[in-house]
Amino acid sequence: MKSIRTKLAGSYLLVILITVIIVEGFLIAGTKKYYYKNLESNLSNQLKLSTSFYNTYLASAGVNENVTNNVDVFYENINAEVQIIDLKGFVIMDSLGSIPVEKLEGKDFKTALDGGLGSIIDRQKYENEGVMTVAYPLFYNGKINGVLRFITSLKKIDEDIYTLSRFFLITGGMVIILSGIVSLFISNIITKPIKKIMVGAQKMASGNFNEKININSDDELGQLAKTLNYMTEEILKNERLKNEFIASVSHELRTPLTSIKGWSIVLNSSKLEDEEELKEGLCIIEQESDRLTFLVEDLLDFSKLSSGKVSIKKDFIDLKDILMNIKMQTMPRALKEDIQLKLEIQENLPKIFVDRNRLKQVLINILDNSFKFTPNGGNVIVRANLEVENIIIKIIDTGCGIPKDELPRVKEKFFKGENANSKNGIGLSICDEIIKLHGGELQINSVIDEGTEVCIIIPV
Repeated sequence: MKSIRTKLAGSYLLVILITVIIVEGFLIAGTKKYYYKNLESNLSNQLKLSTSFYNTYLASAGVNENVTNNVDVFYENINAEVQIIDLKGFVIMDSLGSIPVEKLEGKDFKTALDGGLGSIIDRQKYENEGVMTVAYPLFYNGKINGVLRFITSLKKIDEDIYTLSRFFLITGGMVIILSGIVSLFISNIITKPIKKIMVGAQKMASGNFNEKININSDDELGQLAKTLNYMTEEILKNERLKNEFIASVSHELRTPLTSIKGWSIVLNSSKLEDEEELKEGLCIIEQESDRLTFLVEDLLDFSKLSSGKVSIKKDFIDLKDILMNIKMQTMPRALKEDIQLKLEIQENLPKIFVDRNRLKQVLINILDNSFKFTPNGGNVIVRANLEVENIIIKIIDTGCGIPKDELPRVKEKFFKGENANSKNGIGLSICDEIIKLHGGELQINSVIDEGTEVCIIIPV
């Protein structure tokens, strides 16, 4: 399996290789074109100058006559092979002395006969080198009477082009090699933290959450490492909370079971003649059984909510009716604990589309907390109002309040506060999930030694 490091380095190198090849191709082609165009321009300028001189001072005689008279003043200083060609295409003068016998039919000659500047590169005439030819018309009495043709070797230019091309290729090769080294270095820098993250993830997968992934970077990999580290912290925190939760639930299960077992033994092993004591024992067994039932129901609700299997059966209900029913249900406890329970309900509230039993469960749970943390002589107010398109239910108490550092976490699963009255840490978590299932929101505000306000927002 190819590593990311190899793939990255290979990708970089491939891009650089393609780029270098394209640039090399353009450089070599451009250099060749530049040299050839420059040569053609120089040769053409010399040719035009020579033909201009000829057509100005020697056009009174025909080309054959001028050749016969050895008139060479118009080309004697030209550093190229010079040919004079008649209208039929036969060379009548060659500066090298050897006159070709074959008839010329090249493009340069035909262009010159048409009055233009003809130019070609011929690599077939000579075996070891190519030549460039330029041709321009010669005039006699205002008419084209022949063609002047310059021929120059491309050997020196081709050698220069070859030298430059070799330099470009060597430079390109060095660039590719250097780029390959840099690509490996860069890919190593990129993949090194990936390897650290991979090793860290493997340790997490095996259950080791105590080691941190140390990557000091602000890029995406650094953020990924921080996210994984945060995940391990959360896993460890949830593991600790889970263990505390199990210990708390075990204690809450053990306490009523101990009472039930104790009174069962007493009732089973002795003959109680005191009827009041018998009733007291049976009453304690009933109360502790109810306590166990409530705890088990909480655990079942928590399990269903965690797995997303809880069922919500909504219907249009009268909120005032529910609140009055809850007040009647909790009033004995309020009187017993000397807490004043008040209802403040706005008139003509619209019916709300909720699960009656689940909403009642939430309200009773929150009221239970309010009673638990409010001292004797305190107040608990339940207020219901319509605001915009939401029903707002507020439960306000004058209890001990929630510490500022605990407030953001009180709705977390398994969280148990430092207060001695705190229970197993699933009640508010269940309430929050139930309200969310209704499309609402559960908000908690609290001030130490002043009280707590729980706000339930439910869309109408």
